[in-house]
Amino acid sequence: SQSEQNWPLLTVSRGFFDTAIMAGKKAEGVAAAGMAMEDDGDEDAAGWGDSDLGLDDDGEDKDEFKDAEGDDEEGDGWAPDDDDLDLPADLEVPAATAEAGGEDGYFVAPVRGTPPTQHWTNNSALPIDHILAGNVESAFRLLHDQVGVVNFEAYKNHFMSSFSRSRTMMVGMPSTPSLYGYPQSNWKETNPKNGLPAVGLKLNDLVSRLQSAYQLTTSGKFGEATEKFRSILLSIPLLVVESKQDETEANQLREISCSYLVGLTMETARKEHPKASLEDQKRVCEMAAYFTHCNLQPVHQILTLRTALNLFFKLKNFKTAGSFARRLLELGPKPEVAQQTRKILQACDKNPVDEHQLEYDEHNPFDVCAASFVPIYRGSECEIAPLSQAKYLPKYKGEVCRIDKVSQIGKATAGLKIRRKVR
Repeated sequence: SQSEQNWPLLTVSRGFFDTAIMAGKKAEGVAAAGMAMEDDGDEDAAGWGDSDLGLDDDGEDKDEFKDAEGDDEEGDGWAPDDDDLDLPADLEVPAATAEAGGEDGYFVAPVRGTPPTQHWTNNSALPIDHILAGNVESAFRLLHDQVGVVNFEAYKNHFMSSFSRSRTMMVGMPSTPSLYGYPQSNWKETNPKNGLPAVGLKLNDLVSRLQSAYQLTTSGKFGEATEKFRSILLSIPLLVVESKQDETEANQLREISCSYLVGLTMETARKEHPKASLEDQKRVCEMAAYFTHCNLQPVHQILTLRTALNLFFKLKNFKTAGSFARRLLELGPKPEVAQQTRKILQACDKNPVDEHQLEYDEHNPFDVCAASFVPIYRGSECEIAPLSQAKYLPKYKGEVCRIDKVSQIGKATAGLKIRRKVR
């Protein structure tokens, strides 16, 4: 084409391989080889050693290659120019040291091995093991994939306290840095490659915290109790359990913490809700009624029923108030509380009607939306927070959970993993 004809050409000289290829294609191979030798000149011919075939006068091959097998002497052509190297005097090794130490008496440091923390991350898929190893990035990824954590700010204190117990320090020689030790949980039957870090946070520790949270709830310190329950909830993914039973108990602990957090958060919102209008009073009564359906301890269930009973009686919803009174008496309250409850029940039975219609059906099972505090009846669509397992209306999908403050509502996850697999 025209473009190819106008393309500038570069003149290059014929190389060695070009000459060899052309010589093989020509019929006059011998003549072509002779021309190539003439071009190279006679001075290079001796360097290739074509004329010296190593044959004696009788025509026998001397086979000088046999000498290379056993002859250790180096020829003059291989002699290195090491006589001209100017090496420092302190590099010279004494003869006695060289003889005792082997190869020139010079020590070569071994290659650095793999630290135990690297084996911890390779051998485990639990977030806490990666935290103890100092690999925060992989721990974040595991929490995100397993329980849908997207806001890691609340986990900062948990991570730092866990990492602080991951290793020990031993004093060495004076003016030398300390040595690190890495406690392992399976140190009796393990080798360095399949080690796992020692367990610091145990299920019994969270159960002890739960008892403290119960006491705060009984005392009416809802703010402190909420923080306590949330700390327990956030610590559950950082547990390490060995049996299926412990794993089941950890899931039960998560359900208890979620129920209390939903109830206490809703009760706090109820107390802050205005009560000026009738609609406000109805809304306050609804939230008090929802609180009675949270899975609480009997002592706390009695307190929620007493609150709902008084509010509904004041609102003149006597039918529903009578239902609360009966549920309260079934739990066996204190004698003075039981006596007061019977009086209210007797008054409600005289006029068992509700003057106001509320969004509350005690006979239809429901869950409470943790964001709007409205009932989500069984069979209705809802979204679940992966960590807390709190229920939400579909419109809250994609937002951060109001209960645990870290997980994304409605996110599909692999599920809670706290039990180590036997390898």
